Amino acid sequence: MRNQLNLTTILAVSAVMSGSVAVDAQSRSDNSRDLRAARTVTAQLSNRVGTVSALQPARRATPDNPRRVAIDWDQVRADIRAQNARDNNFTTAVTALVQRYPQPSNDAAAGANQTRLPVLMPSRAALALPAEPRVLLFPQEDFFTISITGSDILIEVFGTRLAHAEAPDPVSLRRLRTRDGDGFQITRTEGGVEVNLNRYGAAYSVTVECFNPETDPRCTQPDYARNLALSLGIVAGSPDEGE
Repeated sequence: MRNQLNLTTILAVSAVMSGSVAVDAQSRSDNSRDLRAARTVTAQLSNRVGTVSALQPARRATPDNPRRVAIDWDQVRADIRAQNARDNNFTTAVTALVQRYPQPSNDAAAGANQTRLPVLMPSRAALALPAEPRVLLFPQEDFFTISITGSDILIEVFGTRLAHAEAPDPVSLRRLRTRDGDGFQITRTEGGVEVNLNRYGAAYSVTVECFNPETDPRCTQPDYARNLALSLGIVAGSPDEGE
């Protein structure tokens, strides 16, 4: 029997993720193009972040034969309860989710609760964008990609429970395990900042790219990306059979 996340808040998550994805004509016409772009990003990120997640002892993972890592669904339940402690009924839980996190506008987002790992989204407060961003969510069974586009910034969140590689030696393993006090590995990229983290057994990344990466403080300093990672909340995802 499936081990369901039978909390009021996870029902609210399902309602928000599958019932409020109203899409205008322009968004519908963009879906196929966005999906192709997301698949390209997913392939690139999956190989990189999957290496970080390959820390659980099991069979050796390879790019052609990735290993599906275990998810700590008990911790997910506990975090959902903490995340929604202020919401005491179904209606307020749904309202809080809509207010707290930006809502995807693409059709594919309706399948997010079939993703077999927690889908994490940064909060509106941490995004701190002057206008409502365009949010696209592309869920798959073992990974997901979120694209959040503002007028001069792109934020991407990627999560996977697939390990695509193992650390080749102890030095590399220590480097992969190196984290700051928040459990983050933060690096500068050509276009901005990337934060890598492990949570619930899965690997996640938050990538920030700015239109002006050399002058925009959101991309010249790690604070903005760090705050996005700190604000990540569970908006979808459910256990597989037997989990």
